[in-house]
Amino acid sequence: MQRLEEETLKPSPVGEIVRYVVVLGLAGFIIYYYYFRMPINYVDKQTVGETMATHFAVKVHGFPDNKDWDEVAHAIRQTLDSVDRAMSTYKKDSEVSRFNASDSTDWFDVSKETAEVVQLSLEISQLTGGAFDITVGPLVGLWGFGAGRERIGLEAIKSRIEETQNRVGYEKLEVRLDPPALKKSIPNLSIDLSAIAKGYAVDQVAGVLNVHRINNYMIEVGGEVRCNGNKSEKNDWLIGIEKPIPGQQDEFPGVQRTIRLGNRSLATSGNARSYHEIDGFLLSHVIDPRTGFPTEYISPNGEVPLERLGSVSVIDSTCVRADALATAMFVLGEKDGLALAEKEGIAVLFLLRSAASDDKEPEIREATSTAFP
Repeated sequence: MQRLEEETLKPSPVGEIVRYVVVLGLAGFIIYYYYFRMPINYVDKQTVGETMATHFAVKVHGFPDNKDWDEVAHAIRQTLDSVDRAMSTYKKDSEVSRFNASDSTDWFDVSKETAEVVQLSLEISQLTGGAFDITVGPLVGLWGFGAGRERIGLEAIKSRIEETQNRVGYEKLEVRLDPPALKKSIPNLSIDLSAIAKGYAVDQVAGVLNVHRINNYMIEVGGEVRCNGNKSEKNDWLIGIEKPIPGQQDEFPGVQRTIRLGNRSLATSGNARSYHEIDGFLLSHVIDPRTGFPTEYISPNGEVPLERLGSVSVIDSTCVRADALATAMFVLGEKDGLALAEKEGIAVLFLLRSAASDDKEPEIREATSTAFP
């Protein structure tokens, strides 16, 4: 009798299965309700800060509030820090700084990212006949700009150009991707990626956003921009190109033109904010690697040109390429730059400012390639 009661009280296999199914069903209902039936709000987010000795901003439209924005912002920050640690000329322990400090002409191991940026740099150098050259750093420093800047008189600078140019030349640099490494043919060759690294950083951040399935964004690092999708339900991302009027870093001269960038990148190179004076000469910070001189240096006592090149903007599918091409086009100037742009299908805008009196704002003339919108 006791054995019968025990068998009666023992749960049947069918009952266990039913109970298991009920528990799973309830759990599934809860998950479905909270993650699929509950309304999801889409909000605008942004993160801003400092990186690579400049500022950055990332703006996102339509971010779902059931996801963690702090996680995305942290990934963005890590990506920017990674590029800075590899390519900075101001950090002594960066890959670029260690390569520059080495006098070895053997292969020097670097990250895949640095090797890719150097490879593209050499391609742009060849395309532009040396107008873009990441080995130009010693000349930039000689003229008083950049991380290795000197402060000497104009005649002293001129006397040292030829000697300094012996340490410059993209043809003295090699790169390989597997395994990633750089090689210099002379011990004192150095590289400076400041004219291309910001654009690369923008593209890397875009990769982070794409991984998180974020489709509507605007990324800006030091003035180099990449957009995707829309700013709002009815508006595209509108990017302004500043008037190239000389002034202080915190002065805003106004917008010359706005661009509906779409899913593209925009980079601008100019001298309106980066110049200084030596012995009465106003010097552009953009140095022509082919001559060793700034793209223009003008004496207040000499002949004043009717107009000066103020800025060059390039639109491209990637920001890294737009960044490098903008600098190259500034060095080439309007005539040679437009000729190359038409040949290669490059979308470029030259902004030239007229000479103006002290009480009159200079006029701005635009010159664009056929591919520029």
